[in-house]
Amino acid sequence: MDKNTLFSSFGKYISPINIVKFQQRIDETDQDKYVKKLTTKAYLLLF
Repeated sequence: MDKNTLFSSFGKYISPINIVKFQQRIDETDQDKYVKKLTTKAYLLLF
């Protein structure tokens, strides 16, 4: 089994998400208002 399979599969899963629009929506709704380290974008990439 190729060790890079996980990263390439995850990259294919995340790539359709437009990060700029995603960040705009977060800013509009003030989701990360009281967050210091684990922001919504970081959580998405960690997931």
